[in-house]
Amino acid sequence: MNRSALCAILGALTLAACAGPQPGSPAWTASQEQKKQEVRAETVKASVDDLPSWYASPPNDEFSIYAPGTATSTDLQFAEDKAVLGAKRSLADRINSKLSSKMKEFLSESGAGENTQVMAESERVTSNLITEVNLSGYAITEKKFVPAGQQYRAYVLLQYPLGSANRILVDQVNKNSLLQGKVRASKAFQDLERDIQDARKGAGVDSARKE
Repeated sequence: MNRSALCAILGALTLAACAGPQPGSPAWTASQEQKKQEVRAETVKASVDDLPSWYASPPNDEFSIYAPGTATSTDLQFAEDKAVLGAKRSLADRINSKLSSKMKEFLSESGAGENTQVMAESERVTSNLITEVNLSGYAITEKKFVPAGQQYRAYVLLQYPLGSANRILVDQVNKNSLLQGKVRASKAFQDLERDIQDARKGAGVDSARKE
């Protein structure tokens, strides 16, 4: 490369440097912020592109409750743990809603709708159900890990069998003398209690076979 060509290239680079905003100037600060916004937009787009179908549309069946969760961390295991924790919070809320709906169904069928004392007691019982929900029976049915900049993003899907939640509801009703006479008389409650007893007997038979 001859000397004149080299000078031309250096001159062009100098002009390009001079044409850009000076570091520390308002224009330079604005350009840096714009670059950050572009990086964030790309990160969001990548997250949406990597979104598992089971996260956007969790399964739905009559035997289980499902809850998805997601979180990020620079540590892979911690990202999964945070995602599971978020999913468990959602799972507990959904279980509580399910049990509250079931309780109202029992009261409606047993004709307790006009009894304000029973309704008030029902609200107290259902509001306490969430504290009685033991999520130890959940299972992680799906999980996925994707890169998110310099972090890991974890997606998880938890499944919780409805039978466990139903047992909690039945036990709560059986502990409350005011509700026993009203709710236990309903056919829906009797059917539910029978299903739970059958499930327990089945579990006992399975345990005996394993021994």
